[in-house]
Order: sequence, then structure tokens, then C-alpha cells
Amino acid sequence: MVVQIKPSSLRFLLFLIATAFILSISFWLMQSDRFELNKGILAIGSSLDIVVLIPLAYYFAIRKTSISRLSVVPISVLCLIIAYQVIPKEHQTALSYLEFLLAPLELVIIGLLIIKVSKVSKSVLKSGHSLSTFPEVLKEILISKGASSRLANIVTTEVSLFYYTFAGWKKPTLLQPGEFSNYKTSGYKSIFVLIFFLLPVETFVLHFWLASYSEALAWVLTGISIYSLFFILGDRNAIYHRSNSLGENAIFLKTGIRWKVELPYEQIENIELREGDESKEKFLNLSSFGDGNVVLTLKKPIEVIGLYGLKKTTNKFVLSIDQPKEFATLLLTHVG
Repeated sequence: MVVQIKPSSLRFLLFLIATAFILSISFWLMQSDRFELNKGILAIGSSLDIVVLIPLAYYFAIRKTSISRLSVVPISVLCLIIAYQVIPKEHQTALSYLEFLLAPLELVIIGLLIIKVSKVSKSVLKSGHSLSTFPEVLKEILISKGASSRLANIVTTEVSLFYYTFAGWKKPTLLQPGEFSNYKTSGYKSIFVLIFFLLPVETFVLHFWLASYSEALAWVLTGISIYSLFFILGDRNAIYHRSNSLGENAIFLKTGIRWKVELPYEQIENIELREGDESKEKFLNLSSFGDGNVVLTLKKPIEVIGLYGLKKTTNKFVLSIDQPKEFATLLLTHVG
């Protein structure tokens, strides 16, 4: 029996092997007395191998997968930390320069993402989209231009994140018949305000504390916090503009940029006005925040796609609906 290995899995396996080889050789060279006279030059080579070559190999291993390319940043930080443990203190000059270069890396990546948002958004604007349908229109455009479904999901998530962060501050349009918002009664507003004000303060304090140990690590974690703030703002604006809606043949469930699910009415088995209970049942929580107030059970499990192409299989969904009774009544007329 021949076992076939996917190209992406093979690339990742080769990356792990290469990483283990580089770290092993670097550790051996730095600990061996046979290379004492050339240890300074070898330390520079090992520093470049660990801090530059390994993250570069990681990038090529994951670039055609659903893993976000932003994950290169924490991998780079981890490699820098490992390098400081492997390279002797008296030969860490090269690491100091690499650490200095690593600090603005995240800001560069965020900048490139913003440029990408600007370019791709122009194509979406020409198609006459609305703020409620931007991710779906964007994904269709990407696939029509030859992008794979996996790549389209990744790009759609990243572009939508920044698009809603900057363009989603318009007042939401009035709900049409069959549309239901999901953020007014779930407690989402309160938790958003709390995180929005606490995150910058925590980032400021953490930055100065970490800077006393490593300037690069402080800036990297600050960059991660900035990206987290973009996610919070983008998701908040997307939630305000992307309501749940009942169509002619299916219900369309949207939770910001996190989830978008289309459920044909004939697949719905049960509708309950209650919270989800994680201790007693398994479900996909589509609430903007909390345990929701509506539970939909399907006749059979279906696969849904979320952030970055993340897939989940479930037969039960928990929703937070601002008008749950009206929602259930109208849905029952379609389900029968």
C-alpha cells in the first residue's frame, strides 16, 4: 500500500527536518572546542541560519496553506530567542543587529496588508457591493481571477479585517423585513468598550516592561497588540453591518468576519429559544458574544467555513438575535 503525502504536508515535514538539522549543527559548532579560532565567524553564520533561514523556510512551507503568513512573525521571534540560547554571549553581535531589524517587521507586514486592502478593494467597489456583502463579493472576485478556494479564504479574511476597520464606520442601514441584528442584547457593546480601552493601556505597560529585557520582543508583541486592535475594530464594524437574514430558500447567518453560514430551510429540524450549554451539547457558537438566545438543530451535520478557511462540522448552531421571538416565528413559517 502506497501512502500519498500532500505537497503541503511534505513541505512542512521538510521544514521540520531542516530546522532540526540547522539547530543541531549550530549547537554542535558553538559547543565544540575544535572550532574555537573560527567561532566568531561560525556564530555569524549560525545566527543567520537560525534567525533568517528558518523563518524563510517556514514561509515557503506555509504560503500555500490556510495558515496565515503573519505567523512568520512569532516564528521569527521564537527563532531569535532560541539563537540567544545557542550562540555564546561573547559572539552575539550579529544577533543584536538582527534583533534591531526584526523590531519593525510587523509594522512592514501590516503596511503591506493595508496596501493589499486598497488594491483589492478597488475591484470590489466596481462590482457595486454593500458593507453587508463585502467578504462574499471579494471571495467571488478572487476565485474568478484564478485563486484557489483556500487562498481566497485567507486573502478575504485579511482584506476584510482591514477594510471594515477603516471603511466600516458608516451608520448601519435600516434592517429590512427578514433581517435581524445580533449585537444589541448580547452584551457585545459592553465587552467591546472594555477591551477597546484596556488593550492600549495593557500594551503600553507591557511594552515598557519587556523593553528592559528585549527591545525587539517588546516591539513584536506591541505589533501583535496593534493587529489585535485592528481585528477587534474590524469585527465590531462587520457585526454592525452584517445582519442575519431570511431569504427565499435559506437563512443566512453572519457573525462579523468570523462566520458566514447558509442554511437551507429543509435542513432545519428544531428551533429553540434558549442559551447554548457547552457542558451538555456540542455546537458552533455564532453569537457576537456570550451563550446566545436561539439554538438551531439540523437534520444532519454540515461543514462551514470561518476565518482563514477554518472548517467546522456541526449539526447545531447557537445565535444571538436581538428579536428572538419574531425571528423564531418568521423562521417557522419557512421551515413549516
